[in-house]
Amino acid sequence: MERKGAEERDDEIDLFELIESLWKEKVLIVAITAVITFIGIGYALLTPSTYEARVEILPPSISDISELNKFDVLKSSQTQTQIQTQTQEIFADFLSILKSKQLRKKFLLEEGVMKSLFDKETSLQQAIEGLDKMIDLEVPKKGPKNKASFKLQFNDAELAAKFANRLVELGIEQYQMNISLAFNSLIDTREQSLDEEINKLKEAFLIAKKLDIIEPLESKYQTVKTKPRSIVITEEIRYLYSQGTKALNAEIETVSKRKNNLSMVNGLIEIEQDISPLKTLSFEASRVMPVAIDLAAETPERHIKPKRTLIIMLSGVIGGFLGIIFVLIRNAVRNRKSYS
Repeated sequence: MERKGAEERDDEIDLFELIESLWKEKVLIVAITAVITFIGIGYALLTPSTYEARVEILPPSISDISELNKFDVLKSSQTQTQIQTQTQEIFADFLSILKSKQLRKKFLLEEGVMKSLFDKETSLQQAIEGLDKMIDLEVPKKGPKNKASFKLQFNDAELAAKFANRLVELGIEQYQMNISLAFNSLIDTREQSLDEEINKLKEAFLIAKKLDIIEPLESKYQTVKTKPRSIVITEEIRYLYSQGTKALNAEIETVSKRKNNLSMVNGLIEIEQDISPLKTLSFEASRVMPVAIDLAAETPERHIKPKRTLIIMLSGVIGGFLGIIFVLIRNAVRNRKSYS
């Protein structure tokens, strides 16, 4: 029992001596803490503030994409073009545009943008990579993508908001340009296809007229279209040869002259009616909104980093901890030398 009590007293003396040694070195501990804290304060004050501007976006409403209904007039089995007007798919297409390098490049090439964001020596490729680090597109990881946040971080609050809004505007313009090109391409394809059909009917009519063929001829060549393409081409050549020089000359003359008195050709009126909407249809891509702006970016009042208060507090704690560790290690080294 006496030995146990002695050990406890020794422990108390050791703890007291430890506290006493730290108290004796309080000036050194405070000095180390102050140095580390001042370093943290310097870092917090010298590091440029970074501001985050965000644009909240939603899928478009049905009225936003009503102009796309004009694609339905042009759909045909010949071109096999299918335009999906569902809001979710259009929204997904728009988000893909926002992520694209093409949009980044287009934005950076606008007047004054490169100069505002980067140094003069920065190349376009480096600027694109740098812009990628400033931008973040936040979408739900699970469930339908029915909203998104487009964020841009920069050290100028006003420019951060301006550039975030501009990038979304450019994305809308790019989508409208893409859909306009698709519409015009569909019209050109449809018109070309119909013109080819009209020309075939015109040529066939004039050839038949020159040869005085009024009633359909009973011939095995009338079933050619139901056969494979290679057989069709071969039998068509044989058929042309079998008509002799009179039919061939008539065909050559027809292709060259292209007469216009063909209002009675069978099937021509139906084709003219099919193509007539293309001549009057007007598509306004600017009326297609692939996204609804729920909240445009505004100039942020507070920076998101650096977190100066937290940095200073951590610097003080780390400085105090390092000061105590330094004193303990130094005292341990001194005691060891004294025992030896």
